[in-house]
Amino acid sequence: MPDLDDFIDKVVGGEASAAREQLQGMLAGKTADALETRKQEITDALFNDGEEAEVEEEPIEGEEGEEEFAELETDEIEEVDPYTGQPIEPEAEIGKE
Repeated sequence: MPDLDDFIDKVVGGEASAAREQLQGMLAGKTADALETRKQEITDALFNDGEEAEVEEEPIEGEEGEEEFAELETDEIEEVDPYTGQPIEPEAEIGKE
């Protein structure tokens, strides 16, 4: 490790500013290497090493699940106040005449 030996020589020799610059450079290099490694790990995990992930398909209109809503009419739905849970009277609605 020539960088580490050179850094130690600068610290022992009293070259504080040169040692600081060299330490920052060594840390920046280590950080960049660690970041690249982590990016590769995340990429591999996201893309499953190149394999295509299975995607669930949502049911198309007219398929199962539609029957239970077929009989329900919008007139039968009672509006409730979201804060109290109490039914809203049609006369009390604002903006309807």
